[in-house]
Amino acid sequence: MVFDFNSDLAQEYGIYKNEAAYEIANYMSSVNISAGFHAGDPLSIKQALEFAKNRNLAVGAHIGYPDISGFGYRNMDLKEDEIEAMVIYQLGAISAYANTLSMEIEHVRCHGAMYEKLNNDPEFAKNVARAVKKFNPWLNLIVGNPEIKTAVEKEVQINCSYEVLFNETMSVRQLREMSVVPDTIHFATLENAKRAYDVIKPTPINYNRVKEQI
Repeated sequence: MVFDFNSDLAQEYGIYKNEAAYEIANYMSSVNISAGFHAGDPLSIKQALEFAKNRNLAVGAHIGYPDISGFGYRNMDLKEDEIEAMVIYQLGAISAYANTLSMEIEHVRCHGAMYEKLNNDPEFAKNVARAVKKFNPWLNLIVGNPEIKTAVEKEVQINCSYEVLFNETMSVRQLREMSVVPDTIHFATLENAKRAYDVIKPTPINYNRVKEQI
């Protein structure tokens, strides 16, 4: 059974660096690059993209609310057109920079409060998905709720990947035995990444074909 491992990069800004994220990314097959709203400045985005290219990792845009000071953890009540503008702006930033390195983004992962709302508010998730689809209908939206994943795919007609957050109590065997098998696994700590990597080597999955490969 094929698994994709993903983690976040460019979760930094200015003098505030996060070198530990690169240690985790060494064990990944995909990385989500912060797009500048909750974290990520031009130099950190460049560094993250170059890191991914040198290691042949799939890249995606890691988007969040415009909340640098709160690191994207504060919820915002936005209108549909505001959501669309926010999403497309961030996708454009990562995509444009990726193009300068002859790379393409393949997926979108939300951050912090935006991630929580995506996985608990079907209408919000659909609005985000519509914005992603308007930017590029071949991009894949990472979703951590299988019911919302199904609703978004059915109503918006865009591919989604079901994600599970790997924690200290989980094992790769448990992932394989889940009633809904995840498409991608998210890692936030080096210890968990190493532990999972010792059992199975992740495969860089083209998110546009993820259903056929799992």
